[in-house]
Amino acid sequence: MGRSCIDVKETARKHSAIVPELLALHALTGCDSVAATYGIGKTKAIAVARKGYTLDQLGKPLANIVEVTEQATAFMGAYYGITTPTSSMTKIRQKLWAQKTGKSTAAPKLCSLLPTTEAFEQNVRRAHHQVAHWYSALSGDPPTLAAVEHGWEADDTNKCLIPRNMEDGVSYAPEHILKLVRCGCTSERACRGGKCGCMGRQLPCTMFCTCGGGTACSNPFNITESATDHADIPDDSDEANDRAMDVDDE
Repeated sequence: MGRSCIDVKETARKHSAIVPELLALHALTGCDSVAATYGIGKTKAIAVARKGYTLDQLGKPLANIVEVTEQATAFMGAYYGITTPTSSMTKIRQKLWAQKTGKSTAAPKLCSLLPTTEAFEQNVRRAHHQVAHWYSALSGDPPTLAAVEHGWEADDTNKCLIPRNMEDGVSYAPEHILKLVRCGCTSERACRGGKCGCMGRQLPCTMFCTCGGGTACSNPFNITESATDHADIPDDSDEANDRAMDVDDE
């Protein structure tokens, strides 16, 4: 097999218009400190940059974070094929969902969608913080941007930083949605009886439930995502006995 040679100078000349923003688009679309996108690579990001979508504010310490986020939102919208102007990543996410469900009867993978506005803002802050440090790498004078104000939380126990999903006080889903899909079981043997809202509907418990859906949860439907994958509970099982006791109590 022959070898291929790449003319670095010619490559830089050909892409000179986007060279100043390569670090920014690399960080925003996924690097060691910023979450990557699912199913879309860096080549698409370069194509979006060549169409005129800019990230020239990302990584500038004195830039207004609102303007940085607006630029990043427009860029990522085009990155996913949504070019309608909007400052809301959630609206872009909804449009992408509509496109995907319109082409197929199956629900798209959640990981193939953009994050919500609240989650994306934290991602942008982490990218902004990272790029600012890259830009100053040769100066010996790092930017005065506090990590805890740019998408990170301090873990004092382990002496490290952990990414912040969303600002404190922001729900992961609307409250009325959480009430529809969660149970309120709190006992040591949580979700063993028919009083568990999830188990009673043959649904698995999730992180939104009071029980947390973890190892302490006894919901038998946690084994698989679909209730149809489970055989009927034997009449002499603990679960059946618990159900009988619940009926008697009523």
